[in-house]
Amino acid sequence: MIGIIDTSSLVAIARYYLPIKDEVKLLRFIESKFQSGELVLLSTIDVEASRTQKGIAVELMQFLNDNELRFNDSDLMPPAPRKFSNQLDNNLCVPLQKKKLSSEAYSLQKEQYMSTGDAKMLLYALNNMEKEPVIITEETMLSNDNKLFKKLPAICEILKIKHMTVAEWLVANGISLDWTHPDCYS
Repeated sequence: MIGIIDTSSLVAIARYYLPIKDEVKLLRFIESKFQSGELVLLSTIDVEASRTQKGIAVELMQFLNDNELRFNDSDLMPPAPRKFSNQLDNNLCVPLQKKKLSSEAYSLQKEQYMSTGDAKMLLYALNNMEKEPVIITEETMLSNDNKLFKKLPAICEILKIKHMTVAEWLVANGISLDWTHPDCYS
C-alpha cells in the first residue's frame, strides 16, 4: 500500500495532530513514511501546501522541504487518456455545474482541473495501481462548494481507488489515537 497525501491532510496533521500527539514521534513516523516511499508527496501538493494556511504544514514539517521526498508530477498522464477524458466529462463532473458552462468554458475549466493537486493524485494512483494506492484526504464525499468536479472521495469511489482520512491512515499504520484527557476519567 502506498499513500498519496493531499494538502488538506498535511494541514490537518500540522493543525490538529502535532499539537496533541507526541510531536517528535509523530514527525519522525511521518518523515520515515515519506523516506521509505510508503507516503508520496507530489510536487503540486507541495506547492499547494506552501500556500495554504500560511504554509503551516511545510513550516511545521520541515522535512517536506527535502527535494528528494517530492515526486515531480508535471509529466503525469492518465494511463488511458481518452477514457479518462470521457470519465471527466460524463462521470466525474457535477452535471448541474457543467450545464451552466459553454463548451469553451468547460474545456478551460477541465484543463485547469488537470493541473490541480486532486487531478495529479488521481493520475498518480491510476498509474500505480499495482502498488495499491490510497489517497489520503480530509475531504468529504458531499459536494457543497459549487465546483465543476466532484469531491476527491466521490471520484475515488467511481475510479475504484481506495481513500481514507489521516486518522484512518494513522490507525492503519499502527498509530493509536487517544483524544481523551487522563483527568476526564479520574
